[in-house]
Amino acid sequence: MTTEETDLKHTIYTKNEQVKVELTTALRNTVKKAIIAALDYQEIDFPVEISVTFTDNEKIHALNKEYRQKDMPTDVLSFPLFDNGEIEYDDESDEPCALGDIVISLEKAVQQADEYGHSLEREASFLAVHSVLHLLGFDHEVSDEDEEYMKESAEEILSGIGLKRVVNSDCNTSYTQIPVKEQKTVFISLIGRPNVGKSTLLNAIVGEKVAAVSKKPQTTRNRIVGIHTDGCEQYVFADTPGLHNPKNKLGEYMVSAAESAIPDADVIVFVVEVSDSIHPKDKEIVERIKKTKLPAILVLNKTDITKKDKLLVTMSKFAQMHDFVSLIPTSALNNENIDVVLNEIKPYLKNEPWYYPEDMVTDQSVRTISSEIIREKLLRLLDEEIPHGTAVTVEDYEDGEKLIKIRAEIYCEKDAHKKIIIGKNGETIKKAATFAREDIEAITGKKVFLDLWVKVKENWRDSELNMARLGFKKED
Repeated sequence: MTTEETDLKHTIYTKNEQVKVELTTALRNTVKKAIIAALDYQEIDFPVEISVTFTDNEKIHALNKEYRQKDMPTDVLSFPLFDNGEIEYDDESDEPCALGDIVISLEKAVQQADEYGHSLEREASFLAVHSVLHLLGFDHEVSDEDEEYMKESAEEILSGIGLKRVVNSDCNTSYTQIPVKEQKTVFISLIGRPNVGKSTLLNAIVGEKVAAVSKKPQTTRNRIVGIHTDGCEQYVFADTPGLHNPKNKLGEYMVSAAESAIPDADVIVFVVEVSDSIHPKDKEIVERIKKTKLPAILVLNKTDITKKDKLLVTMSKFAQMHDFVSLIPTSALNNENIDVVLNEIKPYLKNEPWYYPEDMVTDQSVRTISSEIIREKLLRLLDEEIPHGTAVTVEDYEDGEKLIKIRAEIYCEKDAHKKIIIGKNGETIKKAATFAREDIEAITGKKVFLDLWVKVKENWRDSELNMARLGFKKED
């Protein structure tokens, strides 16, 4: 079972129960993106949870016989949890509202994509959107009005995410084989102070968890590349550690990693928070941007918790400091204005071949991402009890056909910290393992067995030798 990034408004679980069609990361992400677009189109303003199962003709045939008394395979089935769209949501609850299940036959989707002359991504996304509308109470089988609305809405939703009905070989075609001579690339450096939402923004753009996210500052420790490919355009983002005043060797490493990413970029995306006054570190970053002479886009993040008058004042102050290409208010957490950010980057695309395959969303190995996910879960569960004195290394990684086995070691700086990480009767470490396993399964599409161990390595953040052993080694 897999799940969409749960920090975003909606949670989309996916499960693959077929082997006839390759379920790529790109296809999985496109379907998730279509579902979220459909929910936004219907103005669903509360968090929801939807489960999507990819199956084949034989299995969906059996489901049709069991639940619909139809002796035939269909392309999709919807199982809403509410009758006639009468959805009940508890506003006082922090839990998402479960809308129901969607089952898609990828085997059927391939056949229909070939018949209609468009991509599998387009067909599978259409089926997903169609089913979301069913879960929300629309039914084309009992209402001609609903049928017309569902068709028109699906086309608008898919067009909005670049999956128009007409597929051709020009640059506007999404998810097709693009000739090298038509490929375009742009490199973007995401910079800013710690905890302003750079990693959340990157995950929202890519549609997959490639960067660790928590409410604590300095969650990202290495430069992480996230890749977004749309049609002939490839956007390569370097999510950097927050620029801050380092207090130890690890802090120096993180600042060095962030600063090294800036000169390699075609455009800079500077992420800030709205506040009563401009932070001194933000002023320093603006001066660094000026020296690079690179075009820079200012993203004012977390507008979901910002008052409009304060936002306008902050925008005005930054505009006086530097001639930014554009100033964009966003809520990366809620996916607001993410498309605007990409549109502002678009003019800096170069006619260069892609550096990464079309379905690749990060240059980080699953092994590396797994260690970051485990550390992120610890940061969240431990709240303020443990500072950033934890590191995670994956000692053993076995990637089987259906199961991935991971043995990871968690390093902390004190025996007292070790006891807190483990928790009473091992409860904390068990929760961290469960939450991390779910995220890793979301990325890999496989079951994961996760074995965590906690060790003490005193003052490792001030030892370059220990840092190198734990994976924080400066580039030559």
